[in-house]
Amino acid sequence: MLDYLKPLKEKVEFEKLLALKEERESWKERPHFKEIEQALKSLPDINGPTDYTQRAIQIISNQKAPTEVKALAEKLIPWKKGPFDLFDLKIDAEWRSDFKWERLEKAVGNLEGKRIIDIGCNNGYFMFKMAQHNPELLLGIDPVLPCYAQFSLIQHFAKTPNLYFELFGVEHLSFFKNCFDTIFHMGIVYHHRHPIQQMIDIREALAPGGQVILETIGIPGEESYALFPEDRYANMKNVWFVPTLSCFMNWVKKAKLVNVELICDSEMTTEEQRNTYWAPPPKPSLIDALDPHDHSKTKEGHPAPRRFLISAKKRF
Repeated sequence: MLDYLKPLKEKVEFEKLLALKEERESWKERPHFKEIEQALKSLPDINGPTDYTQRAIQIISNQKAPTEVKALAEKLIPWKKGPFDLFDLKIDAEWRSDFKWERLEKAVGNLEGKRIIDIGCNNGYFMFKMAQHNPELLLGIDPVLPCYAQFSLIQHFAKTPNLYFELFGVEHLSFFKNCFDTIFHMGIVYHHRHPIQQMIDIREALAPGGQVILETIGIPGEESYALFPEDRYANMKNVWFVPTLSCFMNWVKKAKLVNVELICDSEMTTEEQRNTYWAPPPKPSLIDALDPHDHSKTKEGHPAPRRFLISAKKRF
C-alpha cells in the first residue's frame, strides 16, 4: 500500500500515512458500502480512448454502456462534479466544473512532470483535467466514500497513469513536507474552523517555489473581514468563515505565502450549479440557498456567495 509514495519517503511521514491508509480501508467494509464495493470489483474490463481535453471528460464515449456500468452510475447519484461522458452516459453533474477549470487553467500553466495534490478532490474531475499535462504524480484526497466510488468507476475505464485517490482529509496534509509542486485547495477552507492553519499546512506541504490554487466562497466588501454565521449560510450547516476577497488574500499572506494574485472573482450562478438528473431534487442546489425574492441575499438574509479564486507561491 502507498508504494507510489515510497520515492518520497524523505518528504512524507510514511508510517503515519500507512496506518491511516489501513484505518480508512476498513471504511469500505461498512454494510451500506459493501454492495457498491462489490459492484466496482465486478465492472467489465474494457479498453478504450479517454479524452481529457473536452469540457466533459470523455471515456470510451459513443459506445453503449454495459448494463452494470449504467446501474452503478445511477446508484452513485448524486454526482456533484462533472461533466463526464462515460460510454453513452452523459453525466451532467450538479456543478459544471468545466466552467471553473476554464477560469483557472491559464493560471496553473504547464503541469508536466509535476507532483500535484488536490485536496477535497470529490470524484476527481479536476484531476482528470490535469492529467492531459502528464504530471509525475496526481494525488486526490477526500474522506467521503461516495466520492471514492465515483472516482473508482471513472478511473476503472480511464486507467489514467500516476493517478491516486486516498480517503484522507485536509487535516492530514501536515504529513507531507516540501513535497508538492502544485496544490489545489478549492471549496474547502470555509468548512473548517482554522483557515490560517490550513494555509500554513499548505505552505509546509509545498516544495520551495511551488504554487497553490485556492478557492473559497466569499461575500462582497472592500474591507478585510469575514462573516461568521450563527447557524446556516446558503443552506449549509458546516460553514465557519465567509471572507471578503481582501480578507481571504490576507489569510494567505499571514501564512507567509507570496506572489498572491487574484485569478477570478465571480458570481455564483444557477447555470454553473443546479439540479440535474444526476443530482436531482430533493437535494438542494444553489437556487434553494438564495432568497427567492432577492438573489443578492441568501435565504438566511446574508450576502449571496461569490467565488474567489487566487494563486500563491511558497518562497524558494
